[in-house]
Amino acid sequence: MVRDDFHDRLAELDAGLVVMARTVTDMMGRASRALLTADAELARQIIEADASVNQQRNTVDDQVAELMTIRPPMAGDLRFMLAAIRITGDLERMGDLAKHVAKITLLRAPGAAVPAEAAPMFTQLAEVAVRMATKMTQILGTRDQLDATQLSLDDDEMDALRKRMFAKLFSDWPYGVEAAVDFTLLGRFYERYSDHAVNIAHQVVYLVTGDVQLRD
Repeated sequence: MVRDDFHDRLAELDAGLVVMARTVTDMMGRASRALLTADAELARQIIEADASVNQQRNTVDDQVAELMTIRPPMAGDLRFMLAAIRITGDLERMGDLAKHVAKITLLRAPGAAVPAEAAPMFTQLAEVAVRMATKMTQILGTRDQLDATQLSLDDDEMDALRKRMFAKLFSDWPYGVEAAVDFTLLGRFYERYSDHAVNIAHQVVYLVTGDVQLRD
C-alpha cells in the first residue's frame, strides 16, 4: 500500500538521522583522542571519515525529495521532513568541526597541538562535547521533549569552560602566538559543535510541539 510505503520510508529517514548522529559523535570522540595524544594516523582517519557524513546528508536530502513525490505529506509528516533537513545540516557541520580538530592535530604532528598544561582543559571540553552529542543522539531516538530542553544546561558547562580558556589565554600564556591561535580555534570548534547539538535538540522540540525555539 502507498500509505505503508510512505511510513516505512519515514521510519528509514528517522533511523538515518540517528546513524548520522552516532557517526559525528564518534568522530569528535576520536578527534579529541587524536588531539590529546598527537596521533596523526587517527587524525587522518577522522578527516577521511567526514566524506561519509556528507554522503549521509545527501542521502537524507534525496529521501525527503522522494517522499514528497509519493504523496502530499500531512502536517506532522511535513514538519518531520523539514526538521530532518535542518538536523542533517547541523550534523554535517558537527562532522566538519571534528575534522577541523583533526586537521590541527595533523598540522602540528609529530608535536602536540595542545600544551601539556592545557591538556586537562581540553579533556574537559571533549568530555562535555561528546556527552552532549551522545544525549542529542538519544533525544533523536526517543524524541523526549524534556531531555531536549535540558540539553542547554550542558551547553552552559561548555560556555563556562570557554570562559576559563580565555582567562588562561589573557593571563599567563607562555607558549607563543601559534599555540595561542590553535588554542583559540580549538576552543571555538568545541563550542560550535556543542551549539549544533543544542540546535538539533531544539528541532526535536519543534518536531514534537510545532513550536520554534530560537537560541540566544
